[in-house]
Amino acid sequence: MRRPPKPLAPERAWDYALWLLGRQAYTSSELAERLRRRGLEPERRERVVARLRELGLLDDRAYAAAYVRRRREERGRHALRAELQRKGVAEPLVEAALAGDGDEPPLDDQQQVGVAVALLAKHAWRFEAPETSPDAAAADTADAPDAAKAADAQRRARARAMGFLARRGFAPDVASAALARAWGEERDA
Repeated sequence: MRRPPKPLAPERAWDYALWLLGRQAYTSSELAERLRRRGLEPERRERVVARLRELGLLDDRAYAAAYVRRRREERGRHALRAELQRKGVAEPLVEAALAGDGDEPPLDDQQQVGVAVALLAKHAWRFEAPETSPDAAAADTADAPDAAKAADAQRRARARAMGFLARRGFAPDVASAALARAWGEERDA
């Protein structure tokens, strides 16, 4: 069983906060929560976080932009938004990060479709419909039960792929467009 952390002496709060920031980036909310868990009273916690922001050592805007830049090739807009909100980043900062900064293009549907297609290609083995058996290939191709089985297998593979993209945070229309492009079913829209 894990023991609770030792209460933090108020005079050590600054050193502890710097130590945390030296190990990894935090949002203001995450750092305040870490200080709260160590038993630091609210007014001292607010002062430490405010001073770190003032010195530029704690910047939620930069954190959100870096987070999106780092994860944009593996997550959809919905997942990135939810993850940043869970980390305590304010909604306007989340929107700004998703809209892109000067260096990064925005996360628009076209970019997201490209990312989703790349993910489908990388994980194609998960979504391929099972091949027909040699016995079924030797049988008449017009056989209705085999065609129904193949169509059912294709529907299940498509559903697995849609579920995969949904869990990665891609919007349904982006996932559909990515599936159409990845499986050669391009539609004129």
